[in-house]
Amino acid sequence: MRIVWAMTSRERLLRAIRGEPIDRVPIYTQIPFAVTNHDFRPGSFHGYDDYDDWREQDTLYREIVKRMQEECDNLFVWRPPCMLASPFFVPLDQTRLLPPQRRDGRIVMTQSISVGHRELRRVEAVQPGTGHTWVLQHWCKTPDDARHLLQLPWHGHPAEPGDFHEQQRRLGDRGLMWVTIPSPILVVCRLFDPTEFLIYVRTEQSLIHQLLETAAERIHANLRTLLEAGVGPVIRFGGAEHATPPLMSPDDFDALVVRYDQPLVRLAKQHDCLVAVHCHGRLRHALHRFVEMGVDQTDPVEQLPDGDITLREARQIAGNQITLTGNVQMREMASCRPAQIRRRVEQILADAGPDRLIVTTTGTPIESITPQLAENYHAMISATLASGRN
Repeated sequence: MRIVWAMTSRERLLRAIRGEPIDRVPIYTQIPFAVTNHDFRPGSFHGYDDYDDWREQDTLYREIVKRMQEECDNLFVWRPPCMLASPFFVPLDQTRLLPPQRRDGRIVMTQSISVGHRELRRVEAVQPGTGHTWVLQHWCKTPDDARHLLQLPWHGHPAEPGDFHEQQRRLGDRGLMWVTIPSPILVVCRLFDPTEFLIYVRTEQSLIHQLLETAAERIHANLRTLLEAGVGPVIRFGGAEHATPPLMSPDDFDALVVRYDQPLVRLAKQHDCLVAVHCHGRLRHALHRFVEMGVDQTDPVEQLPDGDITLREARQIAGNQITLTGNVQMREMASCRPAQIRRRVEQILADAGPDRLIVTTTGTPIESITPQLAENYHAMISATLASGRN
């Protein structure tokens, strides 16, 4: 079916995620931006504040953001405070922030909480002038730390829409809101060192499932409140990648992701929202499960050799049910020439499109944009605009 009218960014994205006819394949850069009443400007993803304004100081970043506003299709990431991971288990009213320290050019920040006769700490460091953040210590160093957290009352951020409706008004037809919600596995995994979490999945199964059940109940309650306040239209879950191969087996994925995410997906659907899932890595088994769960969109659909599937195979599995969003790898964006990026876009369009496809990268810049990277962003945008017409 040929589309003859020019669509707005919002309309094009909505129709692409619903699997409806569109005028051209959407192009989304994955570059974070802030939105005002009049224009876009460099900024971190909503709810992921930078330590400083390094993005605004980057001329090449500003040029790409300007082009995004004028020519691209912009998914605006919105994350409410009530969906931050730590407060689902660590009460805000009992948490202390210690004075920041400078170490080796980094700013080190420590949060502390007293639980019975023990003190738990979370320590992270940021690199001024970049988007680099390191978690140096996680809340739970042992399973017993987590058991103690389970005994505490839940006191997180209030579940309220906050600035959602104002941000949506500012964005208008220039893009589409992408509401970021953690999967229970993300909340639980981030209590621990990620490697130790993999061990506890085997050695502390009862505890891990108790934590997952608790996280799922609390996320569900907050999500219900947000949905009833009109938040949407796309609810995007993140965290499933913690249970994809080689980290875990397909059976683990079903037990730790599908089991706890399915009720959340169902809740979003009951409120007439579309459902997206962010999942890096080896996607073959997960994509089958996303189809069964009723997911509408997934990103970044990493193909061989970065994943375990080709884009053609991903399209065969997803069929006309899931909108594939990807798949130019950030390592390609950093190292390839513009002509190679244009060929990658053409390959993506041939293998996965043109229907139910959004072309994008697999990640986002976390430091100043080099001239080569900027050239490749412009090549990706131009190639999609030139070749993605329906």
